[in-house]
Amino acid sequence: MSYSGRRVVDDVSFEVAPGSITAVLGPNGAGKTTTVECCEGLRSPDAGTITVLGEPRASRSLRHRVGVMLQDGGLPMGAGTREVLAHVAALHRDPRPVDELLGELGLAGEAKTRVRHLSGGQRQRLAFACAMIGRPELAFLDEPSAGLDPASRQHIHSYIRALADNGMTIVLTTHLMAEAELLADQVIVLRAGRVVADGAADSLLGVPAIWVDGGRPGTMEALAARLPEFSLTATPQSVLIEVPGGATPAHLARVAHALDEMGENEVKVALRQRTLEDLYFDVVKEES
Repeated sequence: MSYSGRRVVDDVSFEVAPGSITAVLGPNGAGKTTTVECCEGLRSPDAGTITVLGEPRASRSLRHRVGVMLQDGGLPMGAGTREVLAHVAALHRDPRPVDELLGELGLAGEAKTRVRHLSGGQRQRLAFACAMIGRPELAFLDEPSAGLDPASRQHIHSYIRALADNGMTIVLTTHLMAEAELLADQVIVLRAGRVVADGAADSLLGVPAIWVDGGRPGTMEALAARLPEFSLTATPQSVLIEVPGGATPAHLARVAHALDEMGENEVKVALRQRTLEDLYFDVVKEES
């Protein structure tokens, strides 16, 4: 897909497993929104093939099988909350009961409130409800917890996980690494219009490693000299120490002893698995 001669999606290819949650990540301008909008049928790619639930994208029959939540949901500001959801429900063959869904998403008390008077988080929940009302087999969710307070975010996360556990396939885009790490079975990272990471979340994060935060200039080089059998990598905030087969508390003790011998008393050292944020910065750092 190109805009004004600039290619923004460049030979992107991936598959999403039924009943899974897939997180599509990447910096602004990476091509996330364009890619997902092509899958949703909201844009037409310049080339390539997209199959959604076994059918060509944008097939009319998919309208009753796919739910879409846009970050800027295009909700009519002058209509009431229940009125909006009832209208969307009327477009589907077998919709969820409107009042039941409003109650599940904490909007029953705002049923008569006009959309313009809802908070940002309440509008997000209404947009989410509009995506769910038709009992979709597949849902595309763009920043589903944006603007939500912590309690509401936790509620939406539990709701999304339950939907997937009951067989719904979900593709979500988010800038919240903690959200993706909590929910995603599969992670796809885009950079400059290309896929730079794609796989099961657990396999991408790998085995436990040792992280050293802080330290004086030359700390990594000095550690590497003392621990030649370990693999050391500098990250934006830390030194990552990897051990074949995964680090253990015994390896952590060796690193701590080496730091003590070096007189590094102000550092923090920990044994943990890589986070999705670590992976994200690793694969997108070349963009800068």
